[in-house]
Amino acid sequence: MSNEQLLNDLIKQGESEQLEFKTVVQKDSIAKNLCAFLNADGGRVIVGVTDDGEVLGIENAVSYKEELQAFLINAIVPDVPISISVEILNQKELLVFKVWGGSKQPYIYDGSIFYRKGNKTQKATSKEIASLIHDRQQTEKHWERQLVLGVDLEDLDTKLIRKTIEESIINYRSSFEGNDILDFLTHYGLYSNGSFTNACVVLFAKNPSKYIPQIRVRLTEYAEGKNDNALIRNEILEGNLFQIRDELERYVNGLGVRSVFDDKQWKRLDFTFPKRALQEGIINALMHRDYSSFSSSVTISVYPDKFVISNSGKLPDDIKVKDLKKNHDSHPVNPDIAHIVFLNGLIDKLGRGTIRMIEECKDAGLKVPSWKETSSGVVLTFNGPRGLAEKKERNDAVNDAVNDAVNDAVKEFINDAVSDAVNDAASDAVIKRLIQEVLLLLVERGKGLKDLMASFNVARATMQRDMALLKAHQFVIFKGSPRTGVYELTDSFKKEIEKI
Repeated sequence: MSNEQLLNDLIKQGESEQLEFKTVVQKDSIAKNLCAFLNADGGRVIVGVTDDGEVLGIENAVSYKEELQAFLINAIVPDVPISISVEILNQKELLVFKVWGGSKQPYIYDGSIFYRKGNKTQKATSKEIASLIHDRQQTEKHWERQLVLGVDLEDLDTKLIRKTIEESIINYRSSFEGNDILDFLTHYGLYSNGSFTNACVVLFAKNPSKYIPQIRVRLTEYAEGKNDNALIRNEILEGNLFQIRDELERYVNGLGVRSVFDDKQWKRLDFTFPKRALQEGIINALMHRDYSSFSSSVTISVYPDKFVISNSGKLPDDIKVKDLKKNHDSHPVNPDIAHIVFLNGLIDKLGRGTIRMIEECKDAGLKVPSWKETSSGVVLTFNGPRGLAEKKERNDAVNDAVNDAVNDAVKEFINDAVSDAVNDAASDAVIKRLIQEVLLLLVERGKGLKDLMASFNVARATMQRDMALLKAHQFVIFKGSPRTGVYELTDSFKKEIEKI
């Protein structure tokens, strides 16, 4: 199911305890509703939709996003991860805000505590405030907040902590001011009463396995099948969450092109696992694993046609495997760890990681990834190709025509411009297609929707979504009637290209 369909289905559900519609951008109203969601089970605010679900869209959604990121992180206290994204539905731009249920309730906006009742947001009563405070006290007993004896500041990677502080400011994700490390860790509940917490050790310790041995990750790679003779890599990765994540990212980036033989087509199929999807699966496993058990583990097993991530963590009680393939709300298993990962910019759309994995695998021509809940945890499997050879031949023909007509400097400029603009809104495979679409429009000086669909062998809805995304970022404009009109590069973007 496409992201557009998921968003459409969500809007059809109507406003509820976890969903609010706004027709226009009103900072005060958005902040009150997000505050109320934080004090409950999380939720979304969608701007550009009427109360009865009619999609109107808004103008200049991208610029609003940047403005609201800076506003909300300072307006709501204490600090909390807030996901803000520009989504395209019916070729109209929407702003979507999402928050988890907060781990540091009660949350305050403009001196007041807000609460959600049904589809209405209102100020919390004294009884509701008392309940929120009680829930927070229970949260403080969570494994993440338990103190680790014997850990000193010198046992932590202070460079990594300072980098996190810098990233959180650059990404407009933190209201913390200053550069004192202990103040920062205290601000996010990672340092208390002179001691560092379990979460702090997982995130920032130089040698965390000294205190939490179950943090290690096993990586195995098989040539064919699962037997000792086929094992070509078998190692245990050590380090904190970010060090392990970086090492696995380097491994994923080095996987390159893989090949399998299709018995039905009697041909070899070349494919690549979508790197961002694998990285999303890895960071999810590292964030949500059950660190509290000494027997917990994360194991990554790589086969010629499969990439398997086994995680000892459990799905939240309110989430089933089938829910992972659609928009879902849930509490993160390790909210303190998840928040710091968010500050580093490693997760963007809260609760949409699983959907993005599905989209990116589809875009790459691969089978849909699968999740399986077992007695020992959750297993995520990325599968091989559905049949890429014919699609690759068609795309190569378009690529060859464009590459012959455009010089390297222009190609590099367009590649960088499009990638930077839509990086958070599209998968790697979609970004590559968007770049080729812009190059084709440059060479052809405009093209109709049907011609674009034929050139890239995609469905009408897919190409409409591509053009809406490029239009939202001022790369293209539509000229003419709905039936015979064409998409062209905007004059402002063409002028930028002419400067090269």
